[in-house]
Amino acid sequence: MRKVKIGLALSLALTIMSLLAGGAPVVTIYSQGMACVQDSLTLSLTTGISDVRVPVPAGIIAESALISSEATLLSQSFDYTNAADLAAASVGKKVEVMTSNGVYRGTLLTYGADTITIIDSSGTIRSIAQPQQVSLGDKGAFSLDPVLTLKMQSKVTGDVSATISYLTRGLSWDGSYICVLDEDQSTLSLQGQITLRNQCGVDFPTATIRFVAGDVNRVEKSYSDMRAAPAPMAMMETGASEQSAFEYHLYTLPGTIDLADGASLVVPYIAASDVAIERSYVYDGASSSGVQVKVSFKNNTENGIGIPLPSGTVRLFGNADGSLLFLGEDSIGHTAKGETVNLHVGSSFDLVGKRTQLSRVKIAPSTYRETYRIILRNHKDKDVVIDVREHLSGTWNITTSSQPYEKVDSNTIKYLVSVPAGGESEVEYTVEYNY
Repeated sequence: MRKVKIGLALSLALTIMSLLAGGAPVVTIYSQGMACVQDSLTLSLTTGISDVRVPVPAGIIAESALISSEATLLSQSFDYTNAADLAAASVGKKVEVMTSNGVYRGTLLTYGADTITIIDSSGTIRSIAQPQQVSLGDKGAFSLDPVLTLKMQSKVTGDVSATISYLTRGLSWDGSYICVLDEDQSTLSLQGQITLRNQCGVDFPTATIRFVAGDVNRVEKSYSDMRAAPAPMAMMETGASEQSAFEYHLYTLPGTIDLADGASLVVPYIAASDVAIERSYVYDGASSSGVQVKVSFKNNTENGIGIPLPSGTVRLFGNADGSLLFLGEDSIGHTAKGETVNLHVGSSFDLVGKRTQLSRVKIAPSTYRETYRIILRNHKDKDVVIDVREHLSGTWNITTSSQPYEKVDSNTIKYLVSVPAGGESEVEYTVEYNY
């Protein structure tokens, strides 16, 4: 059930804002499901005090609203939640419903986001679509669209320019990347794109759209989801400029975009070809039954990238008989220029790992000795190197090892094991733990 706005009858003039000609809104979207909106207004004021009703998104964080104008802002109010309570309490009472087709009077039976049902004096039940305003007698009137009411004081009568900015929930972006391996599988082409979603209840026509990559700290509160699922996506061909903004990165899409309520737009913002990759294999027998395939590449100018990459899902494709073949996907965090993008693609079919605990002996009250064997088999027609990871706990000491190892951190070691084509290799080690 959609919430409504109550506006009590006032002797002061009520005016509705209008956009300045050519004053496109600027919408800066964050991945955390909110946006910072800045818009230009023309306020038709009279000398003295006027009340101005500004349509805003249902998810507005009202206390974040900032008004800049030659006129003086005396107060602002947004009683959206209380409006819903009042409307619900008015079921069964006399109402007057205003629509573009006329005015209807009767007893309120139900109300929703787009339809109000009344029973008139003749006993006819009417479902009224797209009501503009509902009057509740001595309780005033409420609008089915959320409104921020500004009490303005002006020294002149006429149009006054103003700027409004506010935070709102209901807008978000998600990053994604499409990577296609070239024929020799040593390089790939990359397309980065941003999906913009507007579920805030307000259209933003001809808007300048920006998005911020980085995790902005917020004081979390519990809010209900006010909107339905987004509409199907539309593709746009464009690019984006990038710049640092405080400790984050700001991307601005060129031109203006019509970001309608319910829209989901996919906007390409970077493309690169001949990106050099490295393929590697990792076997972690304690946590996985298969040999994992990893693909990595450098985010640098030599690879045709070299800009901060927003977080998102990376989907990898290959070519098979002239058509694309999906190879796997992984998610990446925000990746700075110069860092490496590491992707877990899937498990190798032709590489097999088996980890076996050969013994476990208690040699002291808090000390144990364990022996492990890892067997790696390669069914490919070429040699491979497999990165074997072992996780150790407590205070540990490797007493014997069949192959050299490297300490990764306080609880992890790795072996780089060469496995011949059509053959197998083995690692065996003994470790003593003290707990």
